[in-house]
Amino acid sequence: MGLDRETQHRRHKEILNILNGPDRVETQIELMNLLRERGFDVTQSSISRDIKQLGVARSNGRYVIPSWERGKEPLKKVDDFIRKGVPSGPYLTILHCYPGAGRAVAMALKTSEWPEITGVVADDDTVFVATANNFDQKLVLGKLRRILEK
Repeated sequence: MGLDRETQHRRHKEILNILNGPDRVETQIELMNLLRERGFDVTQSSISRDIKQLGVARSNGRYVIPSWERGKEPLKKVDDFIRKGVPSGPYLTILHCYPGAGRAVAMALKTSEWPEITGVVADDDTVFVATANNFDQKLVLGKLRRILEK
């Protein structure tokens, strides 16, 4: 299903409009049907890709768009998505998240621009946070603890 960028951009914009609207969207099928009602020819697999690209997460049984502004402590907006953080060697910290929330947490970390973090890689429910050394890793873990305890 070869789509041009303009079509994908319009679909992404409509997904954000739907998720910001009054309707509670609990499944990808519901989202697919809402998009079809609006004239988009979509499949469940294209919806799945769109959700990942947009950083959409599931919270309390529905799809949500984590929102934040640079410098406004974006991680506090997604802290409920993180189950726990554990060190893995001297340079890597692993964040275990709820299913579907890994990418949103990673985006929040990147937006936070913590100087101790050298890189972030995310999956559906896991975020790998790289640091340059053990000291930076301890700083990151300390910041995460303070955010998650509140």
